[in-house]
Amino acid sequence: MKKYKVILFQKYIRSFVTNFFKHLNSFEFTLEHKEESTAQLYKRLNDFNNEINRVKTTPLLKLRRILGIPNVRIKFSGKGDFLFTYGCLVFGNKPYCIYSETGLSIYNYDRAIADNPIARTIASFLIRRKKLKKIIFLSEAAQKSFLSSVKYSSRTKKIFERKSVYCYPLMEAQDYSIKKYSGGLKLLFIGTFYIKGGNELVTAFRRLKEIHRNIHLTIITSLGVMRQSDVKKIKEIEGIQLFDAKFTKDELDKLYKTHDIFIMPTYRDGFGLVWIEALSHAMPIIGTNQFATGEFCINSHNGFMYPNHPLQDYNNETFEIYGKYYNPKDFYTALFKLQKEGKMRPVEDFLCDSIERFIRNPGLLEEFSKNSAGLYNKKFHPDVISERIESIFLEAMEK
Repeated sequence: MKKYKVILFQKYIRSFVTNFFKHLNSFEFTLEHKEESTAQLYKRLNDFNNEINRVKTTPLLKLRRILGIPNVRIKFSGKGDFLFTYGCLVFGNKPYCIYSETGLSIYNYDRAIADNPIARTIASFLIRRKKLKKIIFLSEAAQKSFLSSVKYSSRTKKIFERKSVYCYPLMEAQDYSIKKYSGGLKLLFIGTFYIKGGNELVTAFRRLKEIHRNIHLTIITSLGVMRQSDVKKIKEIEGIQLFDAKFTKDELDKLYKTHDIFIMPTYRDGFGLVWIEALSHAMPIIGTNQFATGEFCINSHNGFMYPNHPLQDYNNETFEIYGKYYNPKDFYTALFKLQKEGKMRPVEDFLCDSIERFIRNPGLLEEFSKNSAGLYNKKFHPDVISERIESIFLEAMEK
């Protein structure tokens, strides 16, 4: 059987992109640069003050906003049969497919670039070119957000609808055991602390610990982007283990296996790979409805979802992305203001109530664990994803 050769030429390609090619029959890939690991991403998060004051409006970005330049690479190559990119269009001589996290990915996630008519014209031209075979989105929410977030001509919309599809990232299957209640609960949080709702979770845990002694919380996060006063306070709370995000994949897998419930009340996510990792270990999930997360956690089926947190930066029905919190500084300013005013208390109440449900109903943990395993096997298992992405690539090669 002929194997098509796929070229991935961008720097810092993440492993969830290259994972696609581990199980395909008709395709093999060449990676021109090294992958970027999750650990490398966390290394860039090393200072609290820098992070909460971070803005993305560099001189280069300001120029792109003025000139209207979306994410475009010029690539002429004699290698391979087609190109596969993450979040960028291509002007070149090879057919290609894009993998895109949201409807604004090709505009650097920047509302100002997307609103520039020149950028839209360039993007529309490249979308209509025959060289672009497929725009593949990480989630159904992302696919919907493309047309709702940017105004395109009817001609471009028709071509987009023909070329667009979604396919979840491929996360390897795990040997798992169904979680069962044994008199206590082990809770797991993995993510950037404030952005992912860690502060509200810690507050909720302290309230619960006064009533339920046999609950435990493990937090894996980048300690460098936390207030050191918060780090000190959390380390003094009985029942909480706080670790810096320097774990290997095998070490993280062990944590998933030894904990009961994955908790992620996130306020800022375009996708959320850790949710799929949790599902692959049959973990029930407690989280917030944030863009694509409703595709991983079905409320009262395999977890509990808080429906409307106050920092949502998109339309819940159309998935139009507003871009109000594009700069981390603006997001943190809004979050800390809401926390100071006590307006995040409903999230804390939701977390308390959701955790308590598993204590009040001991059979719920096993029920939701089975449902998480079932959801993973139905939608996210490597066999399912491999079959889907292979069919997408084959269709792209036929056109």
